[in-house]
Amino acid sequence: MEQAKVIDWLKAILRTGTVNPPGNEERVAEQLEALFFDYGIQTERVPYSDGRTNLIATLKGDGSTDKVLGLSGHMDVVPTGDRQWSNDPFAADEVDGKIYARGACDMKSGLMACVMAMIQLKEAGVKLAGDVKLLATVGEEVGAVGAKQLVEEGYADDLDALIIAEPTKSEIVVTHKGALWVAITCYGKTAHGSRPHHGVNALMHMNEIMNALLSERFQMKHRRDPLLGEPTFSMNVIFAGANTNVVPDSCTLKIDIRSVPSQDHKEIVADIRSVIDEVQENLPELSADIHVENDLPPMQTTPDHAFVDFLLDVYESETGERKTPRGMSGYTDGSQFMKNKKDFPIVIWSGIQGNTAHQPNEYVTIADYLRTIDLFKVVTHEYLS
Repeated sequence: MEQAKVIDWLKAILRTGTVNPPGNEERVAEQLEALFFDYGIQTERVPYSDGRTNLIATLKGDGSTDKVLGLSGHMDVVPTGDRQWSNDPFAADEVDGKIYARGACDMKSGLMACVMAMIQLKEAGVKLAGDVKLLATVGEEVGAVGAKQLVEEGYADDLDALIIAEPTKSEIVVTHKGALWVAITCYGKTAHGSRPHHGVNALMHMNEIMNALLSERFQMKHRRDPLLGEPTFSMNVIFAGANTNVVPDSCTLKIDIRSVPSQDHKEIVADIRSVIDEVQENLPELSADIHVENDLPPMQTTPDHAFVDFLLDVYESETGERKTPRGMSGYTDGSQFMKNKKDFPIVIWSGIQGNTAHQPNEYVTIADYLRTIDLFKVVTHEYLS
């Protein structure tokens, strides 16, 4: 496939809106399915819900080995935000060697690099001993639900290694933090704003809980991770009340905790509950519950794994630079794929820069996109030769 067409296909996928929620990833899956069909690469849809489907594509080897290399990327993108963009976020405008669009770097360019690497290997007639398998997922941005489904339904059972093509600027990422999103809701009693003593103010009770969680009464027990550092705890959403003149009878706080491998999510939730119980001892009218909205464990592949060494060697042979395995703070579909019953190494890697991910004026450089395609072709050929 000529370079202009490779770039045009990325633009076409970027122009296909898959903001999550609601996702609508089926629109991208249909386009990729048609593209793979044109090149004789077999596909399978794995429906998730209305308008949402994962896509599996397999480039078959000659069968001389049963090794399977997995490549993965998600099809959904985050909302564009309230700030004005310089370009239409779904126009995929090309300016000075960059393509601007929501999902440009996170991560439709990484996804399309996987797709194009497979197609170009097929086109060139490159002989592979084993199979290359693309797992294009729905819903990574909200709970990695597509990857969860693929694991539960056995679509990762044949993998021997997996590369998730998130933007890492060529850094070879072997571990990332987990995500534990906790919602605490306090319940009170409404009253007229001029007679607050007749009510139970859920917002004021939540304030007591927040202060307690930010004090020494709450400590996240952990060991510092050499690649990930310390866990984080961030109170990011709070809402309560309907009118200024009404005492609020409910208040919800949402907390984003990013964990390290030494932590247990169940223990963290139990510790939060314990702090709430302590506050309740001094506020008998306080009533609160906890709901876990997202529970994704940290992903970890040992830095000295043979597959990691293989990628380091390939990258060094192609660029002359020896990388050091790294960690990252954000989660990926790797948190779900690591739950697969068959254990295999997972590495987060692409040549794409992610410095504008989730921001206005998100972009990918065409050079990074093309370089990533070439890297994936070399890795695939070397791994399955």
